[in-house]
Amino acid sequence: MTVAELLAAVERLAPPALAAEWDNLGLIVGRRARPVRRALVALELRRSVLDEARDGRFEAVVVHHPPIFPSLAALTDGGAGETVLAAAEAGVAVIAAHTNLDAAPGGLNDEMAGLLGLSATRPLQPSEADPGCGLGRVGRVAPSTVEALARTASAAFDGAPATCAGPSERAVQTVACCTGSGAGLIEAAREAGADAYVTCDLRYHDADRAGGLALVGLPHGVVEGIAMRRWSRRLAAELDGRGVETRFAAGTTDPWRSL
Repeated sequence: MTVAELLAAVERLAPPALAAEWDNLGLIVGRRARPVRRALVALELRRSVLDEARDGRFEAVVVHHPPIFPSLAALTDGGAGETVLAAAEAGVAVIAAHTNLDAAPGGLNDEMAGLLGLSATRPLQPSEADPGCGLGRVGRVAPSTVEALARTASAAFDGAPATCAGPSERAVQTVACCTGSGAGLIEAAREAGADAYVTCDLRYHDADRAGGLALVGLPHGVVEGIAMRRWSRRLAAELDGRGVETRFAAGTTDPWRSL
């Protein structure tokens, strides 16, 4: 398999047409004709990920967060693009699937919804390219409360710390969720009739502007890291029989840690 064929496999699972127009995705580093026998999957391209790729002789890395976003003015040692430069020098191709992977069927939002126990899901913000896909998900859960939902969310993501806003005992049955920084979809969650919205990177005043919608906050890196690990199995299945070994990166790439 070549880098171009690996890219095509990723894009079958996460069609580029589903991406936001401001996004940067696809082949970020590398030559399309280069052979690939091993592909490493990670949330993002940190130096630890690149070291693992080089040490393990992986010719390509598939990431969620684009390593060039929105742009880089230069690729130099000691600069913001140093890891990108090192990947190019090492001959390691880098492929990014970002908002297209968030929006795709079986993508990160479906993985999150599944972990939260949502059923009968639909996109929270349907894609113009395909209304059956889109950012976020909204669905049903067994009757619960805001506090119980927050505890469920924490347990679903390996005990990650969860915060919640809204009366603890408020009844919850319709739940919206979104991986990554989902505060921009609070209004969409409310309009979708959600009782609660589970997402990441919520700020203090988001609780005030939620207008009665209960909020549950989770750490960005934990949610997407776990969802990306689960999605990597789909990529492995897509590549089955093509002579390419896939593995999820061993180390964490999350810059945040709990004390």
